[in-house]
Amino acid sequence: MTGRTQRWKEIPSERSSELREFAIALRAVKDSTDLTQQQIAEAAGMAPNTFSGYLNGSRLPEDEPLTRIWKVISEDVRQKGASEAHTLDELRTLREQAVRCAACTRRGSVALPEKPSPAAADVDAPTKGQPASRIVHGRARRRVRLHGSRRRMIPGPPPHTEVPVPLQEGDRHLTPNVSDVLAAELRTLRRHQAAGRTRDTHMMVWGKARSTTPGEFPETVAVYRAAGLEEEVETLLRTAAERDVHAVLNIVAALHDRHQYEDAQAILAAARTDT
Repeated sequence: MTGRTQRWKEIPSERSSELREFAIALRAVKDSTDLTQQQIAEAAGMAPNTFSGYLNGSRLPEDEPLTRIWKVISEDVRQKGASEAHTLDELRTLREQAVRCAACTRRGSVALPEKPSPAAADVDAPTKGQPASRIVHGRARRRVRLHGSRRRMIPGPPPHTEVPVPLQEGDRHLTPNVSDVLAAELRTLRRHQAAGRTRDTHMMVWGKARSTTPGEFPETVAVYRAAGLEEEVETLLRTAAERDVHAVLNIVAALHDRHQYEDAQAILAAARTDT
């Protein structure tokens, strides 16, 4: 096996074992070739930051981009009379295991409402001949006496606070409120994909990237990514980098304001490559 072994950063411990195994295997395949990450990403038709996310275990590729990456590396390795560290089928198997593990983790993080205990039901039920107690909604209040002043009521902490669980992929995976227009576009994209109309899908996303205003661009990217349209997100970012310089700078600034830093970096990298 040819190639050069790269000194990789340690994969964060919070990643699942299946995701770590996939990232380690993909790194081994990358080490089979002398091609750089940027060369592989460009040959596979994706942003360098996207490929870096796959290698670092922060993102999982779909089957199509994974196949393109493997073919680029395989062609280079076999031209030198060597072989890859892992076959494409082995990478696919590890990826599917990581996807199933991620799905189980998301389902396990949803807390189900608890049923009230019989004792609690007896306490809340009014006795015969007595009026039912009125349910008062709102925060608990506590009384505080201030020196030299009258007693006043101030709000206390809520009795129970639910903390939302963030998504696994960091700042690039947001959960925005989908507008009616974007929801309709997503339904149309799904229909195109289900019917195998790849060209119609590409042209629709290309037109969206060319016509979306800088202020609306972060929401569009976040909605597409939350819907699992990773390939369409890459098309949005690459097409946005082809717009005029003024539009590119405004889009990057809007992404920074929404803390979508990796998307902003991907557009800048694509724009720099195109120039």
